[in-house]
Amino acid sequence: MKLIGAPKLVVWAEKIRKDRLKVWQETSPEIFKAVESIVNSETSADWWIAHKDKGLEVVCKLLMGGNLQRPVAQQRSRSAHPQKKMETKKE
Repeated sequence: MKLIGAPKLVVWAEKIRKDRLKVWQETSPEIFKAVESIVNSETSADWWIAHKDKGLEVVCKLLMGGNLQRPVAQQRSRSAHPQKKMETKKE
């Protein structure tokens, strides 16, 4: 499927997509086979560039619209530092 984007980005993204598809197919052949059509349906050059280092599981969740869980360390740090509530001026 043809990628969409700025011409230079498309050239770069096509190389990335080719590499990622090969890696995902080799590392997780059963999973890749099941989700190949979903992965191949992504046509944005920007998307491929932004996700060039992601694993197949992360990419599948993103493409399928799933909510990614934050790593436990991030969850703890956020709960240890609660956000301050914005004070509003009452007139």
